[in-house]
Amino acid sequence: MPLSQEVENLAQSALRAGLTLNVKRDVDTSNAFWGALFTFGCLPDVQVVINGPVGCYTLPITSILNYTDTIPNLPNVISTDFTEREVTLDGTNPILRATLDGRSKLDGRRRATIVLTTQESELISTDGFESGLSADDHLIQFDSRALEADEWQGRDAALVFLYQNRDWLLAASGHDAAALKTATAARAKPRVTIIGPTYGCFNSYSDLAEIERLVRGIGAEVGCVMPFRSSVRDLAIMDDCDACIVMYQEFGASLAARLGKPWLQAPFGIQDTTAFLRELGRMLGRASEAEAFIAREKQTTLRAFWDLWRSPHQDFLGTSSFGVVAGETYTHGLRRVLQDEFGMRPTVVASRQAKAGPLAYSAIDIRQTLLDDPPMLMFGSINEKIYISELELLTGYIPASFPGPVVRRATGTPFMGYAGVVYLAQEISNFLFEILFRHLPVEGLERKQAEETALAIPEAEISWHPDAVERMDVVLKKVPFFVRISASKKLRIEAEREAVQRRIREVTPDIIDDVARRFAR
Repeated sequence: MPLSQEVENLAQSALRAGLTLNVKRDVDTSNAFWGALFTFGCLPDVQVVINGPVGCYTLPITSILNYTDTIPNLPNVISTDFTEREVTLDGTNPILRATLDGRSKLDGRRRATIVLTTQESELISTDGFESGLSADDHLIQFDSRALEADEWQGRDAALVFLYQNRDWLLAASGHDAAALKTATAARAKPRVTIIGPTYGCFNSYSDLAEIERLVRGIGAEVGCVMPFRSSVRDLAIMDDCDACIVMYQEFGASLAARLGKPWLQAPFGIQDTTAFLRELGRMLGRASEAEAFIAREKQTTLRAFWDLWRSPHQDFLGTSSFGVVAGETYTHGLRRVLQDEFGMRPTVVASRQAKAGPLAYSAIDIRQTLLDDPPMLMFGSINEKIYISELELLTGYIPASFPGPVVRRATGTPFMGYAGVVYLAQEISNFLFEILFRHLPVEGLERKQAEETALAIPEAEISWHPDAVERMDVVLKKVPFFVRISASKKLRIEAEREAVQRRIREVTPDIIDDVARRFAR
């Protein structure tokens, strides 16, 4: 019996016994240590020392590189790699000090160093050190709270930490904050600071490129992107802006509030992007430029969407369904685009951050919903792709979240902004074509199969068991509506052909299951 079935059986037995069993299946969110590492690691001139056991360096710096492009080589990250000996006999201070003494130098001087705690160091209460925020030692410690916070909270706390300690970081790195501010004070255009992404964020390159394109489209300039394309120098000027854009709902708002500037959330869909551009134009004193840019976008970027919408795709979208399981930003954004603007029907929608409510995340519930009402297209992580395979569904899959082995380094796959609308419409349309191709009748082959069936057993002698008819109706409900007729014909021919091969005169439910399983492949 598969492990997933055993877990479900255990959960059902507990319910029948009146017990509450909270089963955590397929963990998809890491802890705050990872979020902090993905944030601090973006600053190339900051040395990050992981205070953790053997393997803490190998895992983020080596292993993950084999599965996703969101974490590049991080030469500014090292690890203490303490072992059982340090924990039980020597204490962790000596190995931490030895690691710190071996730090690399940048331009002949020590880099500002952040010592990052891990869940292991917090669990065993390593003794750590007293940095005292000393510019001479160039050391400061960040307690990740890995045992109690998730990766999104870790990112948010790390961004606030960088801002609160920026004077120390600038001084430890040898920068004059006042001089940096003076050098960037003069500007001809209004300036925008973008908060997010960090490493480990899905589709970050494309969505960031689209947000930057929108900012420049209304005549503004991007000051700094914190922390993705930043260095310690940018900490001095991150608040030297006229407005901020927070790309993710999961983190970044805390830093935006501390900068004291008006800020907006990055948009999804046509309506939200239009409202976003108008509000940003108002904030920056570029209202007329924003309206002109919106008008140009309707004739250029969005032209592809209008062309698709005036074609038969409009009818296909209205009879198609979707599911989305992702982070809060992409769950809410994709739902607005696919349901409110494309007219598709949602079957399963869940946010990985939601603990309660209609969008609450439960891997077991998601798997069951996929079985009961499978969508035509599923946006999610590798977890959802595995469920689709386990259940042998015809559902298509488009990556929309980590974890998962996916590369999204090119900047032409945005989900946000106007370009995101076009990309999503394009991907859905291509998948619709793929479904149509799968169910196109191959006339010569179908005629041959029908003739073989008729020769083996006359048509009148092949009957259908009532349960097989009901089972076929259930199977066809999982097939997208606009190809259901073709699928029904193929399923009937294949079922009767299977009955002939088995040398029986009746189509049974197990034959329907076997044929449907081949269809799913």
